Amino acid sequence: MQNSIEIEDTKYNPQLELLIEMLDLDNWCPLPTSFGNFRMYDTGNEEIRIVSLGDINELRQPVLIRIHSSCLASEVFGALDCDCADQLSESIKLISTEGEGIIFHLHQEGRGQGLSNKIRAVRMMEIESIDTAESFEKLGLKQDVRNYDPIALMIKQLGISSVRLISNNPRKKSYLEAKGIEVSTVNTHPTLRTENEAYLHSKNEKLGHNIPISQEMELTEVIEFYHSDQPWGEFSNFSRHAVFIDNVIWNTVEHFYQASKFEKTEHIEFVRRSPSPMAAKERALNLKSFKRANWEEEKEKVMYRGITAKFLQHPELEKKLISTGSAQLIELTSKDPYWGQSKDGKGSNRLGELLMSLRNELSK
Repeated sequence: MQNSIEIEDTKYNPQLELLIEMLDLDNWCPLPTSFGNFRMYDTGNEEIRIVSLGDINELRQPVLIRIHSSCLASEVFGALDCDCADQLSESIKLISTEGEGIIFHLHQEGRGQGLSNKIRAVRMMEIESIDTAESFEKLGLKQDVRNYDPIALMIKQLGISSVRLISNNPRKKSYLEAKGIEVSTVNTHPTLRTENEAYLHSKNEKLGHNIPISQEMELTEVIEFYHSDQPWGEFSNFSRHAVFIDNVIWNTVEHFYQASKFEKTEHIEFVRRSPSPMAAKERALNLKSFKRANWEEEKEKVMYRGITAKFLQHPELEKKLISTGSAQLIELTSKDPYWGQSKDGKGSNRLGELLMSLRNELSK
């Protein structure tokens, strides 16, 4: 079995090109989510969905994009034996943090073989204790027949010549590059579970994917963190670790920090009940005229209180923080020069500094 999948030549399809030219970008609707207010556009094709954060005609290049094939089992019913829903969720968060981007959602179940064949393959995997590549082979199915021609045409129609592709699949990158689009990649980081670990390894070993699935975190002199789904993401305020402070449960440290900007109970509760840490940040921003007068003097104390509760109330996180030893901890971002630090060293990195102070206290 080869460990890669060749890209099949696709014949020119004038009907497909005509369909893409009919893409109606004026027909869109708001798509409010817990990670921000997205837009859903009409593609004229029920099997291709486009969701963007920001006006799709005004995105800065290289545009952050995700080309995602549907997975009914995980995205709708919560199946745990793959990484499809995990990748979609992380892509939404990455685009939300970026502030703009596009998700192309394609109805291409089972790597393009359809839902019926996918069900047959998964059942065979279970009965015969074989992996996903072996089951496709035994069923006489090609490993990946997904077609990205419509997406390449749409990208070009939008005037986009350069993208940052959220993907662990080199085939997608090569496909777009073959169409004259400049591509760099951004990895997703799957949640390893008993149900999906063997599947993820087989995707790397037999299907040529580049999934970062090592469970061992490399200890270096400098540890950078930012997205809660990525390595060392537990250090982010957005990580899904609830804290109990002032007899109240806060879904994340970010919820606690943002709500603490206010004095009135109605404002505090409005922020506390936010469906996500990003939503809590946005709600607090919309209420900025009601912010406490002394917030600038108090915000570091509030932050330190929040992260202290988080690491003390979650022993596995306390152990992980202490395990970093004397490594410098940096929240790597150019979007917040106070709490973080950019790649060029600009920024105060105050969250990293507070985490290192807490680490020193916990290590005593």
